[in-house]
Amino acid sequence: MRLISLPLGLMTAIALTVSTATVAGAAPGAGTSAPFAAATVAFTDDFHTLDVGPGHTWGWQTGAYQDCVDNQHDFKLDHLSESALSAAGGHLTITASPRPDGNWDTGLLTTGDSCDTGGDGTEIRTGDLIMAHVRLPDADSGAWPALWSWRDGQNEVDVFEWQADHPGTLEFVNQVHSGTGRYTNAAVSADGWLYVGARLGADNTTWYVGPSLDHLAVAYADHSGVGPDFAAYPVLSLSVNNGVYHPAPTTSKPISFSVDSLTVYRPAPPGLPDS
Repeated sequence: MRLISLPLGLMTAIALTVSTATVAGAAPGAGTSAPFAAATVAFTDDFHTLDVGPGHTWGWQTGAYQDCVDNQHDFKLDHLSESALSAAGGHLTITASPRPDGNWDTGLLTTGDSCDTGGDGTEIRTGDLIMAHVRLPDADSGAWPALWSWRDGQNEVDVFEWQADHPGTLEFVNQVHSGTGRYTNAAVSADGWLYVGARLGADNTTWYVGPSLDHLAVAYADHSGVGPDFAAYPVLSLSVNNGVYHPAPTTSKPISFSVDSLTVYRPAPPGLPDS
């Protein structure tokens, strides 16, 4: 996950503008719509257990980081630690906490390209819909949670990024071809639950946000897509800003990011709203 350092005004201008009408925040266990009930699931994790390590679903390091655990060159204070990951009550929680050296212990999960720390090799591919139900961190905390993809030094699509200094906004980036969008809406809030995902089309990637699976809105569409042969590993992460583009933490209070489901539908279910 690399920071695209476009000015805020330019980012807003090139993004798809979406109404800021008030939408109630989602709580865990939101209902499932009929199209999703009939959809084919290629992968899912509801995080009732933490299945991490060699021979398991997830690895906790990534080849996207310069030495698999640190990523200071991408404006992060991250130092990946398996101990930052926990699962209880059907929730994955990634907790970031400060280190004596000024960096922060934090966590990441990926199914592949994990520096031999685990992962079952599950990929997201052209035609898939990847969808997560997440609880965002506190505002003004320095948090930078994300769901993205990575494989062999490329194939990055940012399903979402969120910055704690802009708590009502999600960011989306297609780094395979092109496309950068922002979505500002009352459905997006610090310490709030929401569904967020992307349909990975060959010629158009469409991002979705909503309080439940049966109330998804098109948040952005790039009209460039990922090509016919896209394949990459999903990555869930909580990064901590170093202060260059977004404020770093100002206290030593731990930061948390929660996820209670991550699902890959293959193919994307019919009946989704379109761009």
